[in-house]
Amino acid sequence: MSSPEPAVDVSSLATLTLTPFDLTRKLTAELAAGEVHLPSFPDVAARVQRVLEDPKATPATIAKVLGADAALAARVLRIANSSVFNPGAQPVTELPSAINRLGYDLVRCAAMSFAMRQMKLVDADSALRPQLQELWRKGALVAALGYVVARETRAVRAEEALVAGLMHNLGRLYLLVRARGLAGAIEEAGLWDQVVHDWHPRIGRLILEHWKFPEAIVLAVAEQNAWDRPSVSGTRLSDVLIVATSLVPCVYYRQLIDDTVTAVAPFQRLGLTAADCNQLLAASAEQIASLRDALGN
Repeated sequence: MSSPEPAVDVSSLATLTLTPFDLTRKLTAELAAGEVHLPSFPDVAARVQRVLEDPKATPATIAKVLGADAALAARVLRIANSSVFNPGAQPVTELPSAINRLGYDLVRCAAMSFAMRQMKLVDADSALRPQLQELWRKGALVAALGYVVARETRAVRAEEALVAGLMHNLGRLYLLVRARGLAGAIEEAGLWDQVVHDWHPRIGRLILEHWKFPEAIVLAVAEQNAWDRPSVSGTRLSDVLIVATSLVPCVYYRQLIDDTVTAVAPFQRLGLTAADCNQLLAASAEQIASLRDALGN
């Protein structure tokens, strides 16, 4: 049996000729070996992850860990008090109550996404910042769309779809952050965008597996590009995520809905027509905006 490929310090390869495939292959090898390297990743995320792995964890013990970071605690409370999770207008002010309202999966997602947003790149004026900000904006929109699609179709739990949406472009973020010293050179070959598109679902899957996210969410992130895959039992969340990502342009250009619904098979599997989607976007516009705001975008 061959020994696993050693981890690579991508920053040390800046002077080498590196193809997009070389880069993604090496980063994938790192992740497959359980090595997730994100610069300045806050310790609070790891502490939250550890406490959530404890089967004996209670909302009170989780709240104690979350409360160590005031900004993270405020984010969790903000999500719990958004109109989507607080339709009865009964605000919660204590973290244990917020955790009970959201559930552990969404708390894990909130902690990880918050931590990734807090990462400080070495260059404060990095040209990547607009790209990373755009990833977060799209992630929040896909999460909100996934939530309302799941609620409308009852295909999966709405909270599960929200987590999948927020995490769906995690692989893109990882590639951008790890390859920031090399992406410019790779782009000259006109291949970088295509490689990121093709590889980011697999990379996102490996990271989410490492962070012990539920299997259905991991699978949905991995399958998000497989629009034409056959329907398989147990992959309804994948369909919801694909529909949510497909609807992003339609939020801004409603005239795209007819062609989008026709071209993307998961709409048919979920029983969604173009008229359904038009009505869904119109009726849920306020909730989508509320969720995007609560998620910090």
